Amino acid sequence: MRIRFLRYSWALPFVAILLWANWEAPEMHHFVRPVEMTVWQLAPLAGPAAAQALAIQLATEPGVSACSVSPRTNCVAFVYHPGEASLPALYQAVGRHGARVITNPPAPAAAPAVRQCPVPAGYIALLDQVRFTLNLRRFFVSA
Repeated sequence: MRIRFLRYSWALPFVAILLWANWEAPEMHHFVRPVEMTVWQLAPLAGPAAAQALAIQLATEPGVSACSVSPRTNCVAFVYHPGEASLPALYQAVGRHGARVITNPPAPAAAPAVRQCPVPAGYIALLDQVRFTLNLRRFFVSA
């Protein structure tokens, strides 16, 4: 019996890694593209029809997942994919379609002054990706 256990002991780390990867169901963020959202104040629009036309035009911009223009508050809200669209490109698209943004696009946030986690975020993301890759339960997720 002892010899048989020693013969297959090389498989123990692989079984342990597969158990770790399959212990929980895969997280949903692996199945969708990342999105970001921004809201800007616009100069007063001509009316609800102009707001509707602007929303339709802005929704066709590349990388924009959803766009809404409120004629009551004169705000435009974007939900976009950061890999395909950027804030300066969206800012230019609003101007190209005849509207004017009153509030400036937000500047990139500075790094926080407090001490952060000593483990780089890339390591944690890599571990998460390895776990998702080895997770066999992901093949049984239905959308």
